This record gives sequence, C-alpha cells and structure tokens, in this order.
Amino acid sequence: MKFSIILLSLLVTGCAGLPDYVEPKTNQPSADFKVKHNFDAPFLGYSTFVNVHTEEETCGKSFGSKSGAKLIVLDDGNPLISELNPEGVKLATDKKYSFMIMSVAGMSNCSIYTSFKPQANEKYEMNVSGKLGSHSTNCKAELYNIDEATNKRTPVNFQYYGQCREPEK
Repeated sequence: MKFSIILLSLLVTGCAGLPDYVEPKTNQPSADFKVKHNFDAPFLGYSTFVNVHTEEETCGKSFGSKSGAKLIVLDDGNPLISELNPEGVKLATDKKYSFMIMSVAGMSNCSIYTSFKPQANEKYEMNVSGKLGSHSTNCKAELYNIDEATNKRTPVNFQYYGQCREPEK
C-alpha cells in the first residue's frame, strides 16, 4: 500500500511538469477527440493519463519536450486524482499528434504509445481497455471515427506503437 501511494505521487508530480493542452482557436479547422477507459482493475479504482506531443519522434524523451502537454486525465474511484478534459478536446488538423497513454491502478501500470493526424470536422473516440493487476497487466487502445448522424463507430487505422521503450545507450 505504501509503495502504491509513492508510485501515484511520483506519477502525479511527473505529469505536473507538463503544461495543460491548449485547444486551437475557434476559427481554425479542428476535430473532436475523446478518450474512454474501461479496465478490469482492483477495487480501489484506476486512472488514465493521456499526454500528447506534435513532434515526429513518438517513443522516448520527446513527451517532455516543448510540444508536450497533458491532454486528458480520467479517473475511476481515486479521490486523489483530478480529471482533466473528461469530455474531450479539439485537435488542430494541420499536424500529427502522438499520445502516451498510461493507466494506473495501485502498483500496476500499463503504457501505450499511438499517433494519428486528425481530419477537419471529424469526431474521434479512443477506447483504452485491458487488465490492471499485480499478476497480469495488459492494455490496448482502439481509435474510432464517430458519425454524429447515425452514431456509427468506424475503426480508424492509426500508428500503434504498443509499449515502446527508450532505446538503450
């Protein structure tokens, strides 16, 4: 229990170094982007942190770069975590976005790296799911385009890097 409090504190303070994401101006082309999470996790709840950057390098130190920002924080049952943009954000359509998605429950965590370039006036939803636990942890992300008129969800091909790691030096 003491270790999970330390891990959570480190995670929250580490993410605190990044600025909050700033949406594009209303007169610029944009797309809606929302994240949902659904994990099989311990009864104490879980949180999902989504950071973003707009540089070409997806894995590695670039999430701490000048273009890095906290995009979305979702929480299910942890009173120590404040949600950020749970209803989604607008993304500019003139750049590729790379995401570091980390879900945490107690001492267990799972990170995924993905990227895509949104199209103007589209509505996207990323679903992050899996299992968080001490014996088996896994996670995945799926991206969908949502047709508002029919509420139809169409899978979107996006770059999926899974659990990439910093290269050894």
